[in-house]
Amino acid sequence: MSSLQFFLLANAIFSMLCGISLIGFHKTIAKWFGRSKATPFWVLGIGLVIFSISVFVQVSRPDAVGVFYIIIQDFIWVLASAGILIFKPFNITGKGYKCIALVALIVLFFGLGQLWGLAKIDGGHAKGSKQLIYERVVSASKQETWAVVSNVANYHQVAPNIDRVEILSGYGEGMVRRCSHSTQSWTETATLWKEGEAYAFTVDTSAKDYPFPFKSLKGTWKVQAVAENQTKIIMIFDFTYSKWIHNLIIHPFLKKQFSGVCEELLNNWENELID
Repeated sequence: MSSLQFFLLANAIFSMLCGISLIGFHKTIAKWFGRSKATPFWVLGIGLVIFSISVFVQVSRPDAVGVFYIIIQDFIWVLASAGILIFKPFNITGKGYKCIALVALIVLFFGLGQLWGLAKIDGGHAKGSKQLIYERVVSASKQETWAVVSNVANYHQVAPNIDRVEILSGYGEGMVRRCSHSTQSWTETATLWKEGEAYAFTVDTSAKDYPFPFKSLKGTWKVQAVAENQTKIIMIFDFTYSKWIHNLIIHPFLKKQFSGVCEELLNNWENELID
């Protein structure tokens, strides 16, 4: 179990227990808070149970975007609790304020733990790096698949996030190409070229006009024979964000968007092989 899964599980269990307690003992808890109406407490309990279920769903296979929104909800709870403790808009007993403060501290602990875990999701081999892997088995020979996948000069014809590719120099390892999307462009150098097997491009992220928030970025494409007429296409993207905070506020959404791009790219390659 990863650190992210641990904090998600703890959050889910705590929220479920609080929700059940509020539903089952809403009248007693209302008295603790010095309130005559118990309805808001069991309503809040139902909300916590629903929230806990959404957190439990994330425990087995955390989704970066889903976890991000759970963390946002946790911090909203903490901020709302802080507002009640500071401004005291309700006539609540001292015991009630202590309960609010204790729960807020526990939720804050879970929120910070989940932030820490989210920052490490999709961790690569190097410290602080990320790695995304996409695979597809296609009904074609390894030779046919390599011919399609290694056609790097026409990458823009199958990749939906690239409008134009220009080979600036070289062939195979050492090749330099410029890729463009809308008004943005960048250069990449082939740092690996093993004919019939794999190739890799490293992006020049140090260029002053480089438009994306990456400190480093490398893509590797491989083809592996599975059977006589079945081949696995593997795409591996290793990257590091230019700022640590990007691991939290950009990565969840970038991963979701980029996964869609890679799915479409693999679809286009597969359709080309079928045709």
